Amino acid sequence: MKRSPFFHDIVKHSPELTTVQGWTVPNAFTGQANEHRAVREQVGLFDWSTTGEIEVKGPQALSLVQQVIVNDAAAMPLGRVIYTSILTSEGSMVSDITVYRLGAEHYMLMTAWGSNAADERPELSLLREVGSDLDATVTDVSSGVGLLAVQGPRSRDLLSTLIEGDLSDLRYMWATRTRVAGIRSIISRSGYTGELGYEILIPAEHAHDLWEALTTAGKPLGLTLCGMKAAFSLRIEKGYIMRFDFQGRTPYEVGLGWTVKEQKHSFIGKERLLARREAGFHQRLMGLLLQDGYVPNPGDVIIAAGKKVGDVSSAAFGHTLEIPIALGFVPNRLCKPGVEVTVVDPDGGQHPAVVAERPMYDPAGERLHR
Repeated sequence: MKRSPFFHDIVKHSPELTTVQGWTVPNAFTGQANEHRAVREQVGLFDWSTTGEIEVKGPQALSLVQQVIVNDAAAMPLGRVIYTSILTSEGSMVSDITVYRLGAEHYMLMTAWGSNAADERPELSLLREVGSDLDATVTDVSSGVGLLAVQGPRSRDLLSTLIEGDLSDLRYMWATRTRVAGIRSIISRSGYTGELGYEILIPAEHAHDLWEALTTAGKPLGLTLCGMKAAFSLRIEKGYIMRFDFQGRTPYEVGLGWTVKEQKHSFIGKERLLARREAGFHQRLMGLLLQDGYVPNPGDVIIAAGKKVGDVSSAAFGHTLEIPIALGFVPNRLCKPGVEVTVVDPDGGQHPAVVAERPMYDPAGERLHR
């Protein structure tokens, strides 16, 4: 079982632990509701070292990245971070990732944890396969990296006490090399919660020092340790997706059509993706607001007029919206805010729900750009 470099500091706080994709991670420290609200109102700290960091370097590093992603890395300035996806040859999403430009011939792809208990990263094998004839080196540096995410409206206040330089100059989806508490770091203004936030990547051997610095400096600001449950409910409120929300689907169906840069000469799955778009899609990933307090399970059936029309892909209680919420695929004709549908639980119970546009929380993104 894998553990992050922060694990020994984490267990001192006696969290509820869980196992996900071969990792032992904190599920909750003081309860999902408390941790969720702390991120919305003050500041929370997450250990996201389960992510993968894959570096691509060399004269043809850009060419390799371009062939693998649907977004366009060609015009990325140094320090820019872009969100994108990787497709199969059939145009279906393999993963959604972020790409960092760290140097003239240096890119880093940050991935989610692996797709199975062995923590295999499909992005790594794909990069190596596509890059076998290119002058580019692909290196999985994940095991040597620790990642903490500081998220919430007071995250800048916290980090400003520990960082060299002025954080107010760091824009959303940009990164910079700096030192946090004297530790060489890459810090990006990004996250997975829908709030002002930062992700800090450091050499794993400095994990304890960073943890101590952040938790000590965060006490006067109400820093709350957060686990997977809070991360899950925060991201669903914001309509952010995880792997099980897009399996077998295209970026267009899950609301990521804006990341597909069709003007690019080529990328894996492009022809099939465009052909599928031309043929038309029958469903979209939408939000669902449950009306009777029921929190759905992935796989719950969605019905309308007595007939199955889709399935729930993920769900949680939205502690900011104060209502159970879900993501699910519904037919185009029902993809309108306020349309009434029904979610059926495993025992056959029927629960009224209302279709909602994503994101359900802060749709204008004002909290991200504050």
